[in-house]
Amino acid sequence: MGILRLTFFLVGCVLGAGFVTGAELVRFFGRSYLPAFALSCLVFAAGCAFFLSLGKKYGGLRGLLAAFFSGGGNIAAFLMYALSFVPCAGMLAALDALLPAIAPWLSVAGLFAVLPFAARGTKGVSALNCVLLPALILIILLFGRRGTFCAMTGGDAAQALLYSFMGLAFSAPAILEAGRTAASPVLSSLLAGGILFICGALILGAVEGADARGAEMPFFEVMHKSPVFYAVVICSVFVSLSSPLCPLLSACAHRFPRAKNAARGSVLLAAFLLSRLGLSGVVAVIYPAAGAFGAALSAVFVFEEYFFQQHHERVHPRRQKAEDEGGAHHEIELEHLPAVHDEIPQPRARDDV
Repeated sequence: MGILRLTFFLVGCVLGAGFVTGAELVRFFGRSYLPAFALSCLVFAAGCAFFLSLGKKYGGLRGLLAAFFSGGGNIAAFLMYALSFVPCAGMLAALDALLPAIAPWLSVAGLFAVLPFAARGTKGVSALNCVLLPALILIILLFGRRGTFCAMTGGDAAQALLYSFMGLAFSAPAILEAGRTAASPVLSSLLAGGILFICGALILGAVEGADARGAEMPFFEVMHKSPVFYAVVICSVFVSLSSPLCPLLSACAHRFPRAKNAARGSVLLAAFLLSRLGLSGVVAVIYPAAGAFGAALSAVFVFEEYFFQQHHERVHPRRQKAEDEGGAHHEIELEHLPAVHDEIPQPRARDDV
């Protein structure tokens, strides 16, 4: 995946209806939103670069789970896939909140409209994002406002970190899968973080200036319920709904090859039922818990990759060398003892390799 396509893919993982309407932004960011949101975008960019590198190294989500968790991989996979239902529910709830008079038919139509793109995998999602995101970003630039700078407090920083880890938790399966074919993951991640910061700062600035924080969709109030906003929300739903659905549908095809259509139907039904909580309910109840899970998940991946895995890689090549070579060909040094602690040394013939 090229730099531009990957950048839009990462932006689409976050820039959904909750973001565009301002509902989730005002929930996590207070008066000092500029430095706090900058911190959040920076942490999110770092997390994206890390997850993309893991996806490239281990061949996607399933390869990473097999390498890191072995017997516990199924539990970790279940938790990550289950969490992917949350942004799906949030996007569908946003459609219902947009036009409550025809709910839930608009969310059902949106779900089936995005299904063909999500079923094509990361290529289908990135293609959809490349078409819709430029127009979406342009509208935010036109209607957003620059905010005022306030010093960040410790509580603001904690909320900012929670928001960034929430985004990583929701999009981790999709980002890991995209990492398999990612080009320049660090540059793409930084560009995505920059785009998100500009869009979020403009939305928060406009909401603050209009004193619309108490509304269910604050940015909608800022735009005076303009018809343009309906197109904005629908585009954002399509962009953000396809990212979490992509790995879910892929998992259905992998685990239930003979009944993949039935499994996919169950996934869509579960996402729809969860959306009945409503946009405010999903954001207020589930999003903070998702942020805590994302922080724990990131910590586990960092530990496994940079601490446990390095120890594992140092030990096993030495053990393999001790097993493959005859004892008479080299002297046993003290540093080799930990590598063969689980073997009982046996004498070998000089030429027996």
